Amino acid sequence: MNPIFLWWLTLGALIGFVLEWIWDWVWFRGRRRAVSVEVDSTIATLQRERDRYAADLKACGDQRATLERDLSVARGQLTELDGLRARLAELQAENTRLRAELDAARANGVPLGGVPEQILAANAVGGNDDSAQVASLREYNLAMYDELEASRRALARFSGGRGDPLIDIDGVGPVYQQKLYDAGIVTFEQVAAMHPERLRAVVAPNATFELDTARWIAHARQLAGQPSRDPLIDINGIGPVYEQRLLNAGVSSFAQLAAMSPQEIRAIINPEPWQNVDPEAWIAEARVLAQQVRDGTYRKGRY
Repeated sequence: MNPIFLWWLTLGALIGFVLEWIWDWVWFRGRRRAVSVEVDSTIATLQRERDRYAADLKACGDQRATLERDLSVARGQLTELDGLRARLAELQAENTRLRAELDAARANGVPLGGVPEQILAANAVGGNDDSAQVASLREYNLAMYDELEASRRALARFSGGRGDPLIDIDGVGPVYQQKLYDAGIVTFEQVAAMHPERLRAVVAPNATFELDTARWIAHARQLAGQPSRDPLIDINGIGPVYEQRLLNAGVSSFAQLAAMSPQEIRAIINPEPWQNVDPEAWIAEARVLAQQVRDGTYRKGRY
């Protein structure tokens, strides 16, 4: 074979190899750059997804903590509502018992007419006749009905929240407040609707010292948003129950009562057939007391 031809053939092969190597090197370098960009983009996407999942996980954790707090509050509210329901059941049982005693009194022929309205005061100074006791029982029963209605309203009002701060009532401390809460009495309105003796029985049934529960009830009325008022109970013949019914109807002063007609008063207090009421005498006394209030000489009030 011609040596010159062999030399050129070898040189051409060597040049072809070099050119192919250069071409492969350039192509792989470009491919590697493209792959590197693609990998970096994928890594960035994965990092963003990781951050998003981490944020979602944190949000789930926060939501879980919130739900646990709401669950704890809900459990507390259920406990409070259980107290209110127990209170309603207690009042209903008390009314059933009082009705049974009244029916027994009727069956025994106890006279129910001509009984003074302020029986509790009469009993306090020794009024022990059967007629006075039956009338006192009726008056207490009516007060229990008013308290029952206030408890129902409290149950509806505080189905999603806590009760009023009863400790704000003058004379009610933390211990008495807790006793009232435990009995299902959680609003100022409930305290304002209670009978003074009933309130004492709830907070201190065995206490030997005197509790001014009437003053508590008066302050509870103010805290419940009811208007400041004259002590209508100081009018002869108006007891706690009739006073509360007048207040519920918006009659809170002697002057207002003095301006009313006997028919209007009867419609508000809705007396039982056996109860002797004299709205005309109430109106006359209210005029005198209203003038004393205007003159600044009124001193009879209990509150």
